[in-house]
This record gives sequence, structure tokens and C-alpha cells, in this order.
Amino acid sequence: MLMPLVRAAVAGLMILPLSRPAQALDDTCPNLITAMMQGGALDPFERPPHRFTNTVTAPDGTVRYVFHTVWDTPARSISGIEGSGPFTLVIDSDSWTGPGPDGPWTAAPNQLPPDREAFQRKQLAQMVANLSLASCDGPVDIEGKTYDRYSYFTKTDPDDNMGGAWFGALNIVYIDAETERVMRWEMTDFVSSFAPEVNEDRHTQVFTYDPTISLTRPR
Repeated sequence: MLMPLVRAAVAGLMILPLSRPAQALDDTCPNLITAMMQGGALDPFERPPHRFTNTVTAPDGTVRYVFHTVWDTPARSISGIEGSGPFTLVIDSDSWTGPGPDGPWTAAPNQLPPDREAFQRKQLAQMVANLSLASCDGPVDIEGKTYDRYSYFTKTDPDDNMGGAWFGALNIVYIDAETERVMRWEMTDFVSSFAPEVNEDRHTQVFTYDPTISLTRPR
């Protein structure tokens, strides 16, 4: 998650700790999370094509809106808000808008960095360097499925090319131990250079992997 698209849990969510003890809060946990951000489950450049639904809730659990996103690679995506406004297709540093996830697509003004992959990798490296509050909680049960839960806070550095902008959040990630894939990703306590206070909304992303996803430039 390299852009700030990304806190009270969604109503009805049950999270129950299982029998394996949580890891101690020593260097082991931060090192484990760092490793996953550099070639593992938390590295977006290693993640297979997937879709996720991002439900954004207020601190009281009220649903504000729902995003739908399709990711081919970190530089190729389709995203939009359910029932509101256009969807956006992004291929590398170019973008298009359309009425739905299938288009038809119309070229949109480009405000993305010219070398988007390099920009994303730079932000990822900053997030690795700025990692704090790491917690490795072991297996938990969420609605009948067992995942390993990890949490950490991180942020980007101020970017002189973007007026000193930076952003960060608390991340709570649930990983399938067998496939080593992220299945659920929650973000909250959003902070940024462009907001005066901490934003306590919660973004809850639920992942579905699909090897058939292949996004190409519109003709």
C-alpha cells in the first residue's frame, strides 16, 4: 500500500486469539515485519494479481463508503467508490476514467510521477526505515478463518517534490500462513502533512487473488 487510500472495528467482527503464544516485543518482531516488506507478504511488488474491497468506517462503526480495487501490479490498477462517481484505470504513469470497472475509458489529466515504480519503491523503503510499534500476535480467528496477525505503524518521509507531503498509518495485517498471502489489511490512525489531526476512520481491505487479472492500455 503505497498511497494514502489507506480505525473501531467493523460491526460484528469477532477476533479471538488462539492457543499459540504471541511473539515477544523484541527485535524479532520488527525484523520479521521488515523482512516481509522486502520480498515477502507485505511487499506489494511480490503480491500476485488480486482484488480487494475496502470498507471505510467511522470510529463509531458507521460505513462511510466502499472502495473496489483491482491490482494487476503496483503500477496497474482499477479503483472506484461503490455507487458513487467514476472508476479510474492507471497504467504506469497514465490514467483514464470510466463509469465502471469495465470502462469505457477516457484519458484523464496525468498527475503521477513519470517513473512511478521508482517513486513507489522509494516510499516503500521509507516505510521500512520508519517502522515502529511492531507487534506479532500469532494466529487469530476471524469469522471462522485462522490468520497470523501483525501490526505496526509507519510513514513516508516529507517529499520535496510534493511540497513536503508525507503520510502514515497504523497497519493491522492478517496473513494466511499456508499461502503467505495477505488476506485482510486494516488501517487506522491516519496522519499526514495535509491533515491537522489524526484520522480515526478504519479502512478494512479484504483480498481475493485472481491470476487471470491482466490490465492493459485502452485502445
